[in-house]
This record gives sequence, C-alpha cells and structure tokens, in this order.
Amino acid sequence: MTKKMGVIVFVSIGVVLLFLGFYPAMFQKLVIEPPLLVVRGVLGLFQDSFRSTSSFWEKISHLMEAQKENRILRHEVLLLSTRLEKAESLLVENERLRALLDLKKRVGSKGIACRLLADNPTIGHRTLLVDCGRNQGVHRKDGVMGPQGVVGFVVKVFPDFSQVLWLEDPFFAMEGLLPGSAQKGVLRGMGVGRPMEMEYIPAMTPVQKGQAVVTSGEDGFFPPGEAIGFVKDIRTSPGLLFKNLDVVAAENFSDLSVVYVMTPPRQWVRSSLKWKQSK
Repeated sequence: MTKKMGVIVFVSIGVVLLFLGFYPAMFQKLVIEPPLLVVRGVLGLFQDSFRSTSSFWEKISHLMEAQKENRILRHEVLLLSTRLEKAESLLVENERLRALLDLKKRVGSKGIACRLLADNPTIGHRTLLVDCGRNQGVHRKDGVMGPQGVVGFVVKVFPDFSQVLWLEDPFFAMEGLLPGSAQKGVLRGMGVGRPMEMEYIPAMTPVQKGQAVVTSGEDGFFPPGEAIGFVKDIRTSPGLLFKNLDVVAAENFSDLSVVYVMTPPRQWVRSSLKWKQSK
C-alpha cells in the first residue's frame, strides 16, 4: 500500500512537471521562484546579521582605540601639568632669590642666606627653623628678613640650624617708624594670623590706612627703611594722648622659603644703609 502510494505521488509530480513544462512562465512562477524567495530571505537575514555584527565590532574597535588615545592624552596632560608646576615653582623660587639678592645688595651688610626648613604647627609660639646655625656664623638675637620685609629674630642657635621667632608671635616686639612723619612706636605681635599692634603714636600724628611701617635702624638689629608692614586700622579714643595702629606684616609667611640673617651684631646708621661693627 505504501509502495503504491509512493508510485502515485511520483507519477502525479511527473504529470505536473510535464504539464508545467509546456508553460515555462508558470513553471518558473510556481516551482522556481518560491524556493528562490526563501533562499533570498534567508541570505538577506544572514547579510543583515553580518552587517550588524560587523558594525558592532567596528564600533567596539573605535571605542577601544578612543579609550587608548584618551589614556595617552591624559598621561601627556599629567606630564605637562607636572612640568608646568615645576616651571612655575622654579620661577617663583627664582623671583624670591632675586628679591633676596636685591635685599642683600640694598642692605650692604654681612649676612647669611638661609632656607626655611619647617615651622612650628602647634598652638603656641610661631617659630621657624632655618638651615644655618652656629657653624655658619648665626647668633642669637640676629635680625632675620625675607624678600618682602622683616621676618623676626633668631631665638635659638644650634650647630647647623636656628630657630626664628615670627613677628606676629605675642613674644615679638620691635621699634617701627612711620615714614614721612619721623614718628616711632613699638610694634607687638598679637598672635599668628592677627595684625600686629603699634603703640605710643601721638594722637595728632597723621596716619592713613595702607601706610607703610618701616624699620627705624636704631635698634641694632635691622637697617633703616625696611618694610615691617602696612597699617590696616587706626584705633583712637577721645581724650587719650596716643592712638594704636593695627599693622599687617609685609612678609607673607605662606610664600616664605628663603630668609636673610644679618650677622654679626651691628649699629645701623640712619643716614645710609651702611653699618659698622659695634665696639
């Protein structure tokens, strides 16, 4: 029965094919084109899938290349930033050293250029450590100046380093002069970060905010005319003979890296910046 059915099917297909053979257009439309359409559809799906996959991997490749270039650029930017910071640091250091050299020439005295090693960060007295001491000729009470003005006094001397009292410290005091008025007063430190106080200025003395306060040259520690600070505020009281001035230090502690210690003890001559040995 199965064999018979197979023969019938085979014969039927043969008859159909024979019939269609007399009609080529119909044969192509019914027999040839349907499988081709199916094959084309399958190939189209594979082609679209291949294009999508190829586009995806191309995007991944471009992204990886961009990430690689980004890493290289970040590294180059970091190198350039480091070099720029070093160049700026060297420029600032060069300017400070030049200012210190100008100070040395202006003062015209024997002294020692020292680098700042550290400062005392604890609550209490503000002191600085500099890299020159007894072996380099530093003495206690030597005056210390920076490129912008007075820094303080040497309070302790060790073989190869010294301790300097910062001028804003409450234990600091020195004589100051108001240029133009020849009026002198006593400057006292009021605490780190706070203005110094200048006392014993006669009430009738003309003073303006922003006016410079300089060294008098009569204390034996500093030459005359060197900056101590600038008047920030003027405090007066009715009926009193004197007024007090708030003075901001000329030297900026945060920018300080090099100082000039003036040795040995001397007496300054007010008429010039020359000094003579005290006898």
